[in-house]
Amino acid sequence: MNVKSLFISLGKFVFMWGFVQIILIGAAYFGVFSSDIHALGGLLLAIVALVMLILALVGRMGGTIIGLTLLVLLLLIPGQGFLLQTEGLPAYVKALHPIFGIGIMFLGRSLANRAEKLA
Repeated sequence: MNVKSLFISLGKFVFMWGFVQIILIGAAYFGVFSSDIHALGGLLLAIVALVMLILALVGRMGGTIIGLTLLVLLLLIPGQGFLLQTEGLPAYVKALHPIFGIGIMFLGRSLANRAEKLA
């Protein structure tokens, strides 16, 4: 498997894992298990995004793909973590967490599509 195809697979994984994250937080809300499982899933996404950034740099995939991959990483690590861990934030600010999550999902899909179009 080459760098480009691995990047594409990981981009598709980010999109699909977003649905898993929705299921996990829904199950936690209804008491099936702890929301820590959802948090671990977010950590997994951050690791995947970091690997994608490294692949984009090594594969010289261009500024747009590298920049959007960095955006995914920034939305995940400081963005999502900050929204949930910072005390005193109003609820309407913390409510951006699922919006960012949906954005991350579709950025993953977009990155996979953009990488597929590379020559």
